[in-house]
Amino acid sequence: MPLLCFRSLLKKAFTFNETGPKHFFLNFNYPARRKANFFYWEHLFFKNLALLGLLLAVNVLLTGCSPDTPEKIRLVHQKRKVMLTAHRGASGVAPENTLAAIQKALDSPADFIEIDIHQTQDSQLVVMHDATLDRTTTGQGAIAAHTLADIKKLDAGSWFKPEFKNEQVPTLEEVLRLVKGRKKLLIELKKGRDFYPGMANQVIALLRQYRAREWCVLQSFHDEILQQIWQNEYHVPTHKLMVGKLPLLPVYFDTSLRFGSFDKYYRASAINVHYYFASRRFVKMVHNAGFKTFVWTVDDPAEINKLVNRGVDGIMSNAAATLAVE
Repeated sequence: MPLLCFRSLLKKAFTFNETGPKHFFLNFNYPARRKANFFYWEHLFFKNLALLGLLLAVNVLLTGCSPDTPEKIRLVHQKRKVMLTAHRGASGVAPENTLAAIQKALDSPADFIEIDIHQTQDSQLVVMHDATLDRTTTGQGAIAAHTLADIKKLDAGSWFKPEFKNEQVPTLEEVLRLVKGRKKLLIELKKGRDFYPGMANQVIALLRQYRAREWCVLQSFHDEILQQIWQNEYHVPTHKLMVGKLPLLPVYFDTSLRFGSFDKYYRASAINVHYYFASRRFVKMVHNAGFKTFVWTVDDPAEINKLVNRGVDGIMSNAAATLAVE
């Protein structure tokens, strides 16, 4: 009974939100009134979450400042190559999730190119991070409320720099044609206010059409989307995205607070977390469970080298096009 109460307390305590390309936060919704018979569990709760509260009660700034003389990064750990992933394409030098960013990522040292996809009103797959058009285009409102033709009329580049004016929002099909297996593509399947109908099957069909299953990986925060992929496709690798896991407790965060082990993700090849949670202990635990781990999103070379030394398998970075790699 106390464990059930504790689980209820945790679920009420946190809500995960992603506020843009560089920040996320956890809302602390802890009720003001405490019950005496929760004392032990509340004590354990605060003991294990003290560090988390210090780190994540405010927005976490994910990007570091580049020094005048960039530190080189070494993407090898115990003779094993660590995969550098261009987050939203080469988003440090071009507008995220555009063909310009994809092309610059193709010209970079990155091993993977990461993109995000949503579904339009007319069921077309477009490459954007947010569920709305407001932040990275001249449009407004939900992607799901606009047709592809409407979205193609928008400027998706000038918000970043004037030289990218009139850059369009690409479709997944356009990205597949551009990449052509020259690098691996890590595709995150997103959701809007609701889950997009049939999106997972659409993605799988496109990968088959372009013979891209050997060089694409699918990932999502949402278990419902991963289940749809697993039911219909056995050849494309999948990654489970989450914020992180609490040490010593069977508690982890994806879009909300969850309880239990990672056993139910046995069909995924990797568990990908925010780099603040990628301790040496966590990396060892994930590896012992049979998973790899790619961490998101870190641009500082010194921090990247620390993570490589901890044994992570992949680094997602906005700065993949500008990092100095040994």
